[in-house]
Amino acid sequence: MPVVELKVDRNLVCPNFDGYKLSFDSVPVLRQDLGCDAYVLEPHASQFSLLHVELFARHNHLVADPWLRHHSYFFNERHQLVQCTSDPQSGHTRGQRVVFTVDYSDQGDERLHRPGDYNYTIIFVSERFCVICDGMTSYHLVDTGDRSRSGEQEWQRITRSPVNNASGHRGFELFDARLDVVQERKQISLVAGHVARRDAVARDQTHIYYMDLTWARWTQLPNNEEWSYSICQRLETTGSLQYCAFEPRAESLVIASNREVQTPEQRQAAEEAAAAAAVAARLNPPVDQEIQLQNGGQANYGWSQTDDNVLIRFKVPSTASAEEFDVSGTSTNIVVKHRDQIIFNEELYASVGEDLGVLKLVENGLELHLTKAETQNWPRLLAQEDEGVAEEVAPMEATPLPIPDLENPLEECDLGPADEEIKMVRFNLSSGNITHTIFLGSTPLVLTTTLRPGFPAAFATRQGVDASIWLQMYQPSRPDEWSVRHEGQLHAFGYVQASKVQRKFTACCPDLDYVVICDPVRHVLVYFPSHESAGGLRRRNGPPVSLGKQNLVTLGDNVDEILGITTANNVITVLSKHALLRLQV
Repeated sequence: MPVVELKVDRNLVCPNFDGYKLSFDSVPVLRQDLGCDAYVLEPHASQFSLLHVELFARHNHLVADPWLRHHSYFFNERHQLVQCTSDPQSGHTRGQRVVFTVDYSDQGDERLHRPGDYNYTIIFVSERFCVICDGMTSYHLVDTGDRSRSGEQEWQRITRSPVNNASGHRGFELFDARLDVVQERKQISLVAGHVARRDAVARDQTHIYYMDLTWARWTQLPNNEEWSYSICQRLETTGSLQYCAFEPRAESLVIASNREVQTPEQRQAAEEAAAAAAVAARLNPPVDQEIQLQNGGQANYGWSQTDDNVLIRFKVPSTASAEEFDVSGTSTNIVVKHRDQIIFNEELYASVGEDLGVLKLVENGLELHLTKAETQNWPRLLAQEDEGVAEEVAPMEATPLPIPDLENPLEECDLGPADEEIKMVRFNLSSGNITHTIFLGSTPLVLTTTLRPGFPAAFATRQGVDASIWLQMYQPSRPDEWSVRHEGQLHAFGYVQASKVQRKFTACCPDLDYVVICDPVRHVLVYFPSHESAGGLRRRNGPPVSLGKQNLVTLGDNVDEILGITTANNVITVLSKHALLRLQV
């Protein structure tokens, strides 16, 4: 399986960047009350796993239109999709309007949502179409028309399809959707997830929570208005889902998680193999060393050496005594017996002294000390090259830790999560297997964002103290090749973000002019990693210093929990339960 490396473009790195300077310049905040409160579902009492907490806590209830970044959308408590627009030049609001209402009259449900259902998710796949997942069981394909036009808009639902009736799950979140034209027919690829539970195979667990991903497609044939829905593949992972996006043409799905990603069939085969191995281990337990010696078997041994001596260690029963062992042979052949049973009879690599060594019973086994006839280093213990065991090399003494620098204590960003390896994998549909892997280490992704409409989502990783933005690269002429391209650099932001323990949302604008961190309540931090000259400051005998700018915006006591955020070139839109706020940056 090819391993893809993250190759940093050195032209995007600023080696003279010296951090962010707090700016006291005021940031205008425009507040707009909502006609109807934003619709938010909280986890049910039975949804207590880490995957449930991450699914609900990270959900962004405010969605930006990639083709019109100054248009944002959210669902209110009347199950209406509300469009919020602002002027691209000034950032001033243009009001709110309802563009679509989810109607369940044809489903026969007594209630729109039940306890345990997920929140609405919406993804725009083109300038005309969007996909809505109702958080229960269905997708809705909606024709939006021209979203840039002013005046009243009424979007039309084209079709509705169940996500996966065969799974028996209720509650789905849409992670990605993509429109492609393949062989003159439109194709919309969809991937949604449900946190499911299954019985554990291991004895120390009763059940396991995992993310059940359903990969499906809508297909429209030429000269036909009907859309056919089909399920392509199901995938599973027990880890956190940090990235999930299709590549162009949607022949592969790219997923980042801290656990293995596999199909249900692969997981079941692995469980059956583990169960078979456990049964075999119970039926064929390892032979006890004492029984092995009593039956005349060869003893387990290891060896080490110096320039003058050879030490052979045997594993023997704890009840054995030194009188039960005997050593004999010649200067090149050593025979060790236990109660008249031979446990070691081998020809040595070189000659040893005539005394044939000394047997000594120690706590961990039996030791045989031999003196070499000539001072030299033996490449192996036995004369035959393909026999025997490798030399036991004594571990080197660990380098003493440096004296701690109390003026610069360790922070969260200096230490990654223990025993956690995050991998980004590319799962190919036609082969049914993972074809490429990126090892991301133990540090989670900094953020994911859409830089350009119609392109896969970009992701940011920490590179030193910086955050590097990466975008998938796909070549239609060579579909078996896949890589990522370094698209931009957020200077020193990897270090900054790791120090913000209370962060909820992290986002950046499409042109990477600024990046924003939202706390769960009230506080919004905006960072501008621009290459300013810092007022002419420079290091002694060095180049000029570059500084970025940081703004801290406090939204006020009357603002509830921050539910969502979108970014455009000159405005940040923040959604709370009762209001919409625009920060003019």
